[in-house]
Amino acid sequence: MYLDKAKPDQTKGLNTEFGMHCNRPFYLVSRLPMKRVAEMLGGTNITLKRYVKNRLAQKWSFDCVSKTVRSEQWKNYVMDIQNNGNSNNFRTVSSKNSRWW
Repeated sequence: MYLDKAKPDQTKGLNTEFGMHCNRPFYLVSRLPMKRVAEMLGGTNITLKRYVKNRLAQKWSFDCVSKTVRSEQWKNYVMDIQNNGNSNNFRTVSSKNSRWW
């Protein structure tokens, strides 16, 4: 396929391939009884914390162009699974090193 005939990248609306809305903030909420949310600490660690209204470190958004989940507080960091997706530990990395599995 030639580049001039390719469809433009989707930047808003529902991405049906991944089932997520593009660039719309959301919270990752635990299904455990405390209903804690994923929060980014510092530059790399993601932990479960209690929900705090309007805390940017707890908000995430799906970037349809790179197909990654981005932090709302640190826009240049994306969610990553350690060990090339073979681990159960989440972290964030710089977006230049990001990819999806």
